[in-house]
Amino acid sequence: MSGQYIGAAILFFTTVGFTALFCLPAIKFRQKNQLVRFYWTGFWAFLATIMAFAGAQTILNILGQDVDRVASAILFGVTAAFIVFVMFAWARLALKGATTVLIKSK
Repeated sequence: MSGQYIGAAILFFTTVGFTALFCLPAIKFRQKNQLVRFYWTGFWAFLATIMAFAGAQTILNILGQDVDRVASAILFGVTAAFIVFVMFAWARLALKGATTVLIKSK
């Protein structure tokens, strides 16, 4: 077996393992509020997706496939979507917290 395939196999199993670890907090720690649960699960799902795409791109590069342009574009798009998701979640949760404080203070 070629060293190229051994390296790709090791990286594949490492990627699968770390991607599973990124999914673990979303599954293990349940949030009581549905809005927080949605953003909690989405946050970890985005991180797992970014990890999976980055690992897949590297594995295909090790195997000699020319996937740089397409994989980089997909990875950039997912990363940009993650940033927008986190900023929107932060704003929405901050607004929800502020309205809850205002309602309880009355």
